[in-house]
Amino acid sequence: MTILPYLETFAAVVDNGSFTAAAQALGVSKPVVSKQVALLEKHLGVQLLHRTTRRLHLTQAGEMFVVHARKIMSDVHEAEQSIVPLQSEPQGRLRISAPESLAMFLLAEALPAFQEKYPKLELDIRITGRFVDLVEEGIDVALRVGELQDSSLMARRLMSCRFHVCASAGYLQRYGRPTNPDELAGHNCLIYSQGQNPDSWFFQDEQRKGINVKVKGGLHSENGNILLSAALDGIGILRAPTFMVSNALKQGQLETLLDDYMPTSTGLYAVFPNTKFVSQKVRTLVDYLVEAWSHDETA
Repeated sequence: MTILPYLETFAAVVDNGSFTAAAQALGVSKPVVSKQVALLEKHLGVQLLHRTTRRLHLTQAGEMFVVHARKIMSDVHEAEQSIVPLQSEPQGRLRISAPESLAMFLLAEALPAFQEKYPKLELDIRITGRFVDLVEEGIDVALRVGELQDSSLMARRLMSCRFHVCASAGYLQRYGRPTNPDELAGHNCLIYSQGQNPDSWFFQDEQRKGINVKVKGGLHSENGNILLSAALDGIGILRAPTFMVSNALKQGQLETLLDDYMPTSTGLYAVFPNTKFVSQKVRTLVDYLVEAWSHDETA
């Protein structure tokens, strides 16, 4: 029995959360999906999924097997991609992971022209604030702000990200304006909870001497939009990249603070699995974003 097609079906069921959604993603009927998963379980001699009327749950065997199934599918995909340069146009599904604020303020503006240029690419954008396991979750490329933490991944810098510390006029009227980074300790800071040392805000003085300030506050979130909304409502002080707060600053909804102390800049990166052959569709997207964002190196 050749089980390769069934591996794809099983992985699709896990990724999409149901037989119906998997069937839609694969372009087949639900009975075909159910039959292929049943045949795979029969071939393996174990149950891979617990089926209920509402949800599917992986069994212990299923949790182990899906990791290997995805690895096999990734290897097959890599083999296919090794000959893609011989093709004329990138095609297929491209799974992208990005934080919500980055997707909303940057990616959403870049993608319409990209899709028009490459109509055979089907984009599947996964919005999450956490650092996903690209291989385990079948993600082709992830967009991340900050230094690369996982050395097993490949990365390409897309642009620089300059940060601003800002607050609403209402907050500043009630609680005062900090005049140096140390005074942030007496304020309610809105803290982005992803990344290393989220409660440490870094600055540079006029001599470019580094300043590390421990901040605290009543709101932590991995969703930058929640923090932005809180800042606009006058709840606290926000540290965020330009692409996230530029409109609010231009419209006077937020004011920059500590202008004599530069928050340290970081990079916006595209990260992708470290494979022998980087797929044409990943290269195409990354090259496009580098070009699209090259005009603004401090977003």
